[in-house]
Amino acid sequence: MDEEYLINLIYEYNPQLTGKKIEVPEYRRKLYWELKKWMEKKQILAITGLRRMGKTTLMRQLMQELEGSMFFSFDEEDMQKKEVLTYVIDYFVKELSAKYIFLDEIHYVPDWEGVLKRYYDTKSLKFIISGSESLEISKAKESLVGRMIVFHLGPLSFSEFLGMKGIFASLSGEKIKDFDGLKREYHRLLPKKDDIEELFKDYVFKGAFPEIVDEEDEDIIQKYIRELVVKKIIYRDIPSIFQIKMRGILYDIFLYVCENSSGIFNIRSLAENMKISYETAESYLFYLKSSFLIKISQNYSRSPAKRMRKNKKVHVVHPSLALAVLSYSRRELRDRVMGQYVESLFAGDYFWRDKNKNEVDLIIEEKNPIPVEIKYQNMINKEDLRGILRFMEKFESPYGVVITKNIFKSEEIKGNRVYFVPAWLWAIYGNLSGKTIYM
Repeated sequence: MDEEYLINLIYEYNPQLTGKKIEVPEYRRKLYWELKKWMEKKQILAITGLRRMGKTTLMRQLMQELEGSMFFSFDEEDMQKKEVLTYVIDYFVKELSAKYIFLDEIHYVPDWEGVLKRYYDTKSLKFIISGSESLEISKAKESLVGRMIVFHLGPLSFSEFLGMKGIFASLSGEKIKDFDGLKREYHRLLPKKDDIEELFKDYVFKGAFPEIVDEEDEDIIQKYIRELVVKKIIYRDIPSIFQIKMRGILYDIFLYVCENSSGIFNIRSLAENMKISYETAESYLFYLKSSFLIKISQNYSRSPAKRMRKNKKVHVVHPSLALAVLSYSRRELRDRVMGQYVESLFAGDYFWRDKNKNEVDLIIEEKNPIPVEIKYQNMINKEDLRGILRFMEKFESPYGVVITKNIFKSEEIKGNRVYFVPAWLWAIYGNLSGKTIYM
């Protein structure tokens, strides 16, 4: 261990030690305000999320307002050692009188949780950590039970995307509780509707990542997502934690998900097509999910056992990943392509499909579950509503939602209340985090 190199790194990561300012973006993501509430609590705060989501920026924004804050990153391979972590913390405490210690990409360090537990139990220190691998953080939570709270930093929401661009920034603070409130906002935004619809397409194309919100060059956008996010996770991050022998197969499985995002998924068929075992296919999907590249939806049932047995849907975590990997251009984002990836954007823990192939794209689990059907089109016919009406009848839902391209209305159909909401409006006010407005 080269101590001089380590000390140099400590000073590079902490410009405030030499009288310089920590430079951070002015815009604060929603998670920033939630984390602020926990800064004076004892518990370790762990931030997980996909690469390039802004975890480091979020940490530096929190540091900027706290005296005695120090930062170190373990992204460099040579730094990913237990003795380095111990040395850094000791240096922060003994030489720099640190009170708040921010440790970035800590999941690369073996037994980091054991090290933090010792300091947590014996010193008056506040740790804020980050990691791009949910499984490692989750495993550590078991040994740090009662000592750590995990927060997830997901892709930019549409309202955050607008806020970062400085457009309609006030939207991100609005809270809508019923359809009347949603109607008022819709009417207020009507003069800007065409602009917002174009911005929504822009968001679908590139909007997951804070660093490229203002980037217009399509080649740069796609290379950024492919090289700095997808390939780095598949060819570096996942193999550094799991024993992956077939990285090319892992990439091919992700490519398959991109092509078939929001489709009904059969692991056995995938394994046969890829000429790999069922167990390997299942494991590789798990690695992709743990690294936040994909999300998996279960077929809704009130019985957890039935959910596990039924076929699932698989989605890219944000459309921009699939569009970059598949080399779609902006002009190719026509309704057919948009429809598939808008469904991926809104996908949650559950969809629903019965034996008669009645289907609903998203189920929001509440006391009486809420069905949400994605139909990114301007004409909705009776057949389009068959699944949602059947679900409402079966599960006694208080209302259903149809996400459309440009239709906004409330209608009673066969005794069921159905709300039709444009995708851009639902992206701002509706469900992106498992919660929904109450109609």
